[in-house]
Amino acid sequence: LNSALARKHEFLALRGCLALFFSCQVYNIEPEAANETSFPRRVDVDMVRVMEVFVAQLRLLFGILPVPLPEGALLESFGNEGLSAWELDRLLWARTVENVATVATTLTSLAQLLEKISNIVIQDDVASQVFHAVESAQKALQDLGVGHLESAFQASKEAIMSSERAFFDPSLLHLLYFPDDQKFAIYIPLFLPMAVPILLSLVKIVREARQNKKAEKAATKMD
Repeated sequence: LNSALARKHEFLALRGCLALFFSCQVYNIEPEAANETSFPRRVDVDMVRVMEVFVAQLRLLFGILPVPLPEGALLESFGNEGLSAWELDRLLWARTVENVATVATTLTSLAQLLEKISNIVIQDDVASQVFHAVESAQKALQDLGVGHLESAFQASKEAIMSSERAFFDPSLLHLLYFPDDQKFAIYIPLFLPMAVPILLSLVKIVREARQNKKAEKAATKMD
């Protein structure tokens, strides 16, 4: 879109919906006569201008940014699809690389968690998810290297889903949010008031047993 058209119209991406605001020049209503128009009134919308704004902003939401072209290069027109073949390939390549990087970060965080918590137990299903994430990430990189972008993107999606399942497995969450130091901080105030009287009673019993032994020895010597 040029700057003049961008100043006339607005495009907002709200949560769960899209809102598109246009000036009166898109319709068959003159701005000066808009307040004098009787209702109901038939409004003819110029859908060409509507879709120009919609497609341009939708491309930005998908992350399709304009790239500088070499001098003398000819740019293929994407026609009515709104997306050319080379832009789709570039988008698949970028998303695949982003997914593989996310998988590497997630698995690294999981490995650091294993080093931090010594008593953690990795179940078989979690281990299988980790292995599947690594294999899928490797397959995505291999397909990306030979130019199979669609299969590489699908493999990267499987890798990121497996890594997320492994990291957020319910068997690991309680160890993640309740480490040993927090367990001691919770249980010591509960059991310490009960443990102190028990320890004092044991000490008293031991003292009385020693005193009784000494008294028995002294009585035996006197006899």
